Amino acid sequence: MRRYIEFNVDIKPFQAVQFILEDKDLKSTLIFEDYKVTGVDEKEISILVFEKFFLRTGNTATLTVTVDNFSGVTIVKCISAGNGDGILDIDWGAGKSFIKPLRKKLESHIIEITKES
Repeated sequence: MRRYIEFNVDIKPFQAVQFILEDKDLKSTLIFEDYKVTGVDEKEISILVFEKFFLRTGNTATLTVTVDNFSGVTIVKCISAGNGDGILDIDWGAGKSFIKPLRKKLESHIIEITKES
């Protein structure tokens, strides 16, 4: 089962990534990171991919995070996937618990949660 959350924060994308990577548990599951800055208007984008094994589901889940300010406000998008089990794709809370520490690190900077499922 996929879990998704999108929210706006009051800091720049690279600052948001620094806050996220302060969490040692999250940082230890990081398998990919990329950062880009556009030329003239200095818009930023960061892409992070985390991978973690969840014993409760017996699956390895991924958490993909994009952080950008292309629209003028910094938007954080998080999607966890691969954490479901069986035909019904039940994740037993694994997807939500993968996103939770990331959200907690940025909690004081969240302006608005725009999407959540």
